[in-house]
Amino acid sequence: MTQHPDSASRYVPVRDEPKEAIDALTPQPIGLGLEEVMVDYEGKLTPYHQTAEISLGLLERGQTPGRDVLVTPRVPSATKETSFHQLMALMSVIESNYQMSLSGGGAICEVIVPMVETAAELMDVRRRIEDVIELGYKEFGTARDASAVQVIPLIEEVPELLGARSMLRKYIDGTKDAGYKVDRLRVMLGRSDSAMAYGMVPSVLAVKTAIADCYRLGREQDIEIFPIYGGGALPFRGHVTLGNFDQLVNDYAGVRTVTIQSGLRYDIGGESARQVAIRARDELEQAEPLAFSADERDAITAMIGLFTTAYLESFDSLLPVVIAISDVIPAQRDRLARKSAVGYARAAAAPHKLAAEIDNAGVAGLVAQIKPRKAASLPRAISYTGALYSIGLPPEFIGTGRGLKAVKDHYGGAGMEMLLRFYPGIRADLARAACYASLRTSAMHIPKSLLPHLESDLEEIALELGIEPGPVSQDDKRYHVLLETVQPMLRQLAAGGQEWTGEVADRQLVTEWICRLGKLRGSLG
Repeated sequence: MTQHPDSASRYVPVRDEPKEAIDALTPQPIGLGLEEVMVDYEGKLTPYHQTAEISLGLLERGQTPGRDVLVTPRVPSATKETSFHQLMALMSVIESNYQMSLSGGGAICEVIVPMVETAAELMDVRRRIEDVIELGYKEFGTARDASAVQVIPLIEEVPELLGARSMLRKYIDGTKDAGYKVDRLRVMLGRSDSAMAYGMVPSVLAVKTAIADCYRLGREQDIEIFPIYGGGALPFRGHVTLGNFDQLVNDYAGVRTVTIQSGLRYDIGGESARQVAIRARDELEQAEPLAFSADERDAITAMIGLFTTAYLESFDSLLPVVIAISDVIPAQRDRLARKSAVGYARAAAAPHKLAAEIDNAGVAGLVAQIKPRKAASLPRAISYTGALYSIGLPPEFIGTGRGLKAVKDHYGGAGMEMLLRFYPGIRADLARAACYASLRTSAMHIPKSLLPHLESDLEEIALELGIEPGPVSQDDKRYHVLLETVQPMLRQLAAGGQEWTGEVADRQLVTEWICRLGKLRGSLG
């Protein structure tokens, strides 16, 4: 389980997170029966002592961390936040292990390092872990094993996902040279930020490529590598739901862990989360890992380039309205503010880095020519997704239809056949998002110059995949009534109209409606 703020129906303050984690890791039927909690210090106001509070609470329930269940903090990135914040999170691990040793045993043996771009970043974390372990030894007499706490790289951008094999190889070699042990490696592959920066299809294909590359590297280095799929409930952010679980296992074969985020646990419901836990435990290890030939990998990276080009063609034009509306999306966890002195925004796409990972010279050249506008403060992926859904424009569709056409133009009749072989779940992902799409509604917010592009996306998706936007069930129809009702006020609020100044009640009403929409679709963003 994670502490992502993607639930529309529940705000969880930090004081409630220890109980939330302990309940989730308690065996079924009393708890959700999940096996690991990610205690999140990245961009979040998580108290220093939360790691120990969760660990000791699990011991009281008869669950030993490190044996029965796992407590795995996500430490801050030293490059995106500060090394001081990272060190404090690492110290919480040493404190937790010390307190557990006094209370019956157990240990935290891994930490997640987010937004990894280079092996050097991972080696810096290993050295900091050694430093805090040494401090724990001097102050408290704890064990002095510098390899007692391993790192889990979290790779979150498309170029880095495509370059994962090279980066992880350098990290494994670096640990050997430095005298650290790495006999197994877990790697988290992020679907949210990669989709926000490059589009849904590039994100999916890059994660699938990274899974295959992890297993290839494991064979080369004679080390077991276990991919973790980091995804939310909506298709744009991963489509981790009970209804999509068969497709998930097929599309991401080789994944050994999946994240159960707040949207699934609270908006879709605890029983669905329990069933996902059961199925993940039974089915993930049975799947034969993905593998791609050199020719297939070349085609996949070229397709990533074609879809990215189409997505970024619209991204800049959408940003002003998305940023305005994302600031209305409620914060469902105690995260650092995006605009605060200690907060930070997500990184924009880096076409030049992506071009370097594409073997097809023509497509690489096309990608290298993209000049994305520099955004001062991009929203987080959950707010970005929620904002676009709230105006009837699920981001799953942005650039996807034009990408389909580009693939068809580039590869001819074989293009669609190849894409469907590489990404068989594309129909399921788009079909779910289509239930919440209304171009007529989104046209109230977006620039007129963008409408022909989005119309082209919908037309090509209908032509190639047979998927039309609009409601299917009665619940979908109720969703669209609410969607249309909220638009006039949302439009004025996003425009910053003076008539909204001081109208707290109206702002609260818009926020409540946004949450109702999120609950109906199963996730805020």
